[in-house]
Amino acid sequence: MSLRLLVLGVGGWVSDPRLGHTSILVVPPGRRPLLLDAGEGVARALYEHGFRVRDLEAVVVTHMHGDHVLGLPTLVMLAENYEKTGLRVLVHHEHLESTRSLLRLVGVDYESTATLVGVRPGDALRAGDFNLLFAESCHTQPALAVRVEVGGSCLVYSGDTAPCTSVVKLAEKCRVLVHEASGYDPAAHLYGHSTVDDALRIALEAGVEKLVLVHYYSEKPPLRAHRHVSVDVYFAHPGEEIVV
Repeated sequence: MSLRLLVLGVGGWVSDPRLGHTSILVVPPGRRPLLLDAGEGVARALYEHGFRVRDLEAVVVTHMHGDHVLGLPTLVMLAENYEKTGLRVLVHHEHLESTRSLLRLVGVDYESTATLVGVRPGDALRAGDFNLLFAESCHTQPALAVRVEVGGSCLVYSGDTAPCTSVVKLAEKCRVLVHEASGYDPAAHLYGHSTVDDALRIALEAGVEKLVLVHYYSEKPPLRAHRHVSVDVYFAHPGEEIVV
């Protein structure tokens, strides 16, 4: 099965706003898609590409920084008041109450619409046709990386993370790694982020075939020359579809 990744946004919270915020739709042929992260503006991006909230099998929110979660209240409001549908949301178990508080603070009566599920690293869950395996990433707050398997295809999404052995292990024997790439300055590690070179090294260690880079601080950073690289590297941009 060939999966499509529809890239709805690729920026971080302080990136060029035209990059959007990192949100990725995993679209299996003939099946309901899975949304990875819900940054601000994700609902509009969904609609612009022909999808609705009712189409989503589930939403995975990797952590509680705004560029990954501020779009969630709008998704829940649309589900309840416009589309009359339910919405399943998977969040780190340590952020379950914070997610509830966020929705309440902005006036979203979520309890009749959204099913919030607390996920622990190591949990294996099923969402529709998707088999999901979660690991802890190495960020500045509790955060998830997720392995997504469906119809014989496999990809891993790192979420926000500094270089992390748990992400390498999660991506082993998987074909595709979607990994953040917050520039080239190793100072990114101090803020729980990875550089482009980190992401490439992690992809090579895990043995994946394709590396999709997201979470840029600026326009697409150039890929420095690497010899004997055995992985295809994609610099994603908003609205791009990547077949994996």
